Amino acid sequence: MSYENLATKYRPANLGEVMGQETIKTTLANAVKLGRIAHSYVFYGPRGCGKTTIARILAMTLNCHHPKDGAPCGKCPSCVEISESKSLDVIEIDAASNTGVDKVRSVIIEQVGFAPSRDKYKIYILDEVHMLSTGAFNALLKTVEEPPAHVVFVMATTEQQKVPPTILSRSQCFRFRPISEADIITRLKEVTAAEKIKTEPEALKLIARSAGGALRDALTMLDRAASFGRGEVNADVINELLGHPGTEVVNSMALALVNRDAASLHSAFDRLNGEGHDPLAALRDLRNNFAEAFLAAQGFAEGSPIKDLPKDVQPGTLARLSRKLSVVIEELKFSDSLALAAEVALFTLIEVPQNLEAMVRRLEELESRLASGAAPVPAQAARPASEVAPAQKKNDFLAPAPPAPVRPAAERSTEPSSEPAPAVPADAWKKLLGQVSARKPALYNVLLSVKIVFTEAAKWRLLCASKFEASMVETARPELEEMLARGAGMKISLKPEFAAGPVAGAEEISGPDSEEAMVEDSPEQEPDHLAQPRAHGAKPAAGDAEPELKHLNKVFHGRITRINKVK
Repeated sequence: MSYENLATKYRPANLGEVMGQETIKTTLANAVKLGRIAHSYVFYGPRGCGKTTIARILAMTLNCHHPKDGAPCGKCPSCVEISESKSLDVIEIDAASNTGVDKVRSVIIEQVGFAPSRDKYKIYILDEVHMLSTGAFNALLKTVEEPPAHVVFVMATTEQQKVPPTILSRSQCFRFRPISEADIITRLKEVTAAEKIKTEPEALKLIARSAGGALRDALTMLDRAASFGRGEVNADVINELLGHPGTEVVNSMALALVNRDAASLHSAFDRLNGEGHDPLAALRDLRNNFAEAFLAAQGFAEGSPIKDLPKDVQPGTLARLSRKLSVVIEELKFSDSLALAAEVALFTLIEVPQNLEAMVRRLEELESRLASGAAPVPAQAARPASEVAPAQKKNDFLAPAPPAPVRPAAERSTEPSSEPAPAVPADAWKKLLGQVSARKPALYNVLLSVKIVFTEAAKWRLLCASKFEASMVETARPELEEMLARGAGMKISLKPEFAAGPVAGAEEISGPDSEEAMVEDSPEQEPDHLAQPRAHGAKPAAGDAEPELKHLNKVFHGRITRINKVK
């Protein structure tokens, strides 16, 4: 008798033997018991997770001559023929090999009207149905929509998005999930016990992880490993078959990244290349180890896969390295020199600072202190005790520069500071008036008469002499707050109010002291013919004598050179 591979030999014969897919198994079992059989099903999901297997079990259940509690007996002629793909009433079609419309017409459309030869239903199982051509789908559409009562379609695909919505809307769709590693390991233990194969727990874990949720792939790998190891499967055998480096090499690469040790990293790659291992497989193991180490550091898992990991390494650093390695793996898929590109990519991870969050937190704290008017705190004092480490440590990914010595207040006040300090309220208001005067002269006239109450640092009350002026300021309030935030260096909210009488604490602040100040604060420059200064000793302009006319000069950025009095 010829040898039967493990994936075929241990293929489930009923829904109870199928690993995972609990929702789908329960739905189909209840549908059979209640007689609620749909005329078309679509099974979609990743490879090796049970789509075709459940399609065959459903066909056996519907055509079994002696079902037991809604499950096929597995012994009647119908069950035996379906399991061996020999049934005349269960037609399996590989859509990848029969993509044309002519094949669909001859095999399905022209034959679908004939009654089953022996069983209750005529069942069509279309594997990889997304490979059908557009014409084939169009020809199949009417049959799927209104098939004869004795016909059931079961379509399986790994790419559901390629199946036309017209087919999906006429079918019951079931999404198959990848099989969990725990379920794969459980099934592998059952198979190895039945086949009397000696295995190690670590070897089964490696097989389950490499399968990527496909139980069929895991059984195929176990079959290959058993042949290579002469009936004995261990971690070294699996690593050799998969091209994975040993745990020692991957661990040395992880420590080199954490400790920022370029020499150790290069030595690990020399060993990796010398033993002929796959660089992408090594990077995937490295990424997974950092991810598992992060979960272990957070208390979500037991035991870190990285041995001798420094205790002062922050969990966030491990998570960032795992995420950056995922990006590196995607970039290397199209490289023509994997080994060299992988090593260079890891060297860039050594050079780039990893603890960026601590740097951002310190900058945000410095910004808030400057906005409130408080003195900045030295860098070492601002950092939490858990983040402060000597600069000589190699695993300090931030590597901050030594803090500048703190000078006395008197000494600091004599030299200009490079950090912008927030403006005092009066100066900020004058800057605002200077900008408004050029953009909105009418609003500028209203703001000149406004009295301000600085009750809070970030909330100013604007007291207006009339309700009209208060409404005018309220309309322009969002724009005023935006300009004020740019000039003051902090967000300040304005609250216009109508005040009929005097209010305690109110201040009246005039506009810029000179025309030049207004021009400097305003984003619009004064025209050249208006900005010419008067010569020394020249006669003042006609508008400088009267206060009201002088005010007009400021509003309109000009000079009144002559006054014609109307008698």
